[in-house]
Amino acid sequence: MVRFFGRPGDESNLVSLNVTGLGVKYDGQAVRSIRCHELVAESLGRVLRRISEGPHRGILAKYAGCYNPRSMRGGKRPSKHSWGAAIDLDPDHNGLKTSWPIAATMPIEVMEKFAREGWIGLGWQIGRDSMHFQPTR
Repeated sequence: MVRFFGRPGDESNLVSLNVTGLGVKYDGQAVRSIRCHELVAESLGRVLRRISEGPHRGILAKYAGCYNPRSMRGGKRPSKHSWGAAIDLDPDHNGLKTSWPIAATMPIEVMEKFAREGWIGLGWQIGRDSMHFQPTR
């Protein structure tokens, strides 16, 4: 991660991704831009636009963050969010310990849109934490 993205928490690698008009909301408030790593911005923008054009666009109204310099929950290593290289959507229904697809509600179509851009949805990958998406390339 450090060789590819730089140091975690280094804000000099962040850009503001314009999401105006895509229906992205945080705590009910419209979001105009998302701070993310410059290397993932174009890809993330394409995914969010595709989601906004489809039947599951409402998931974007449950945006829960991208850049957040912190450790992984329950660990000491930096979270992918520390690089602005992860995004969370709808944590109330797709939380860290919520089993997917048994209890979590993240639509597989949303996961597929991320996968087509080379992002992994943890719900699909590990069967829980389906709010979390991170790039693989």
